[in-house]
Amino acid sequence: MEIKKATTIHDIARALDLNSSTVSRALNDHPRVSSKTKEKIKAKAKELDYQPNHLAANLRTSKSKTIGVIIPHISRYFFSTVIAGIEDIAQQQGYNVIICQSKDETQKEINSVEALLKSRVDGIIISPAMQDREFDHLQKALDQHIPVFFFDRYAESLETTKVIMDDLKTAEKLCDHLLEQGARKILVLSGPESASIYRNRILGIKESFRKNDYDINEHLSILNTDLKTEPAYLAVKKWLEKKAVPDAIYALNDMAAFGAIKALKEKRIQIPGEVMVVGFSNEPVSELITPSLTTVNQPAYEMGKLVTRKILLQIEEKVASYLSETAILKSEIIIRESSRKVK
Repeated sequence: MEIKKATTIHDIARALDLNSSTVSRALNDHPRVSSKTKEKIKAKAKELDYQPNHLAANLRTSKSKTIGVIIPHISRYFFSTVIAGIEDIAQQQGYNVIICQSKDETQKEINSVEALLKSRVDGIIISPAMQDREFDHLQKALDQHIPVFFFDRYAESLETTKVIMDDLKTAEKLCDHLLEQGARKILVLSGPESASIYRNRILGIKESFRKNDYDINEHLSILNTDLKTEPAYLAVKKWLEKKAVPDAIYALNDMAAFGAIKALKEKRIQIPGEVMVVGFSNEPVSELITPSLTTVNQPAYEMGKLVTRKILLQIEEKVASYLSETAILKSEIIIRESSRKVK
């Protein structure tokens, strides 16, 4: 079967016996072409199913009009909501978005950066993988004058823009809530402290203990997991078999909190009567489980919009080169049944 070739402006010009440059100007609404000629050319373009070659046009202007986005997990509500904000602003400004998923694996992230650079993206928006400790692959992009902006998680070693949540302060307030509810022994389910968000949340929890005059070594235990439901379930189950039952389990994301709740229920431990549980990120199901989960709602959509606006300002050179700033968005603590003691 013969493959039909794409219609070009030259085909339209030949069909109308016009100059190709006139057709090009008309399709781009140039004021030098009369309205009557524009209408005739656009009608013929529609008839011949003409599709503009945006890639060629963008290459002529040295811009691909494309932003690369690298996220840890596209299935997570937080990250999918951030993407919605990114895409809305990018599309409003005539940019396309390429989305890559690292699955929290550094090598996948490195491969994604290489692929995006080969695709000539104008900028990269990224939330780094949980285990990242070296960022040479991102520095490579910066060295090529490709802006790299962070959201949620970030690399302290790179001088660039980041849009983050008030993780430290919010984590402190959530810990205050547990202490106010009578918790004294708290088990924290954390990710690696090499990741900025978990390090900041741990700092916030420790600040709450210090502020309330409780000894951290005596009252606080930290258990590192990859913050997924099944590993968190197994980790808490093992903890309960070998150590004293805590007053509260403070998970640094909701997925780990779900695993903790499963382990507690298996042991027939009452929530929140015996052990309170809190999470972080307000996954949609957190309101629907029994008991409903106390958690932190983060403005993910606004984060996506803001980081995109900032990187587009840099790409369009409306701000100074190598702009480095930190924007902090406020989160909201949502108190639900899992941490509300019945008095």
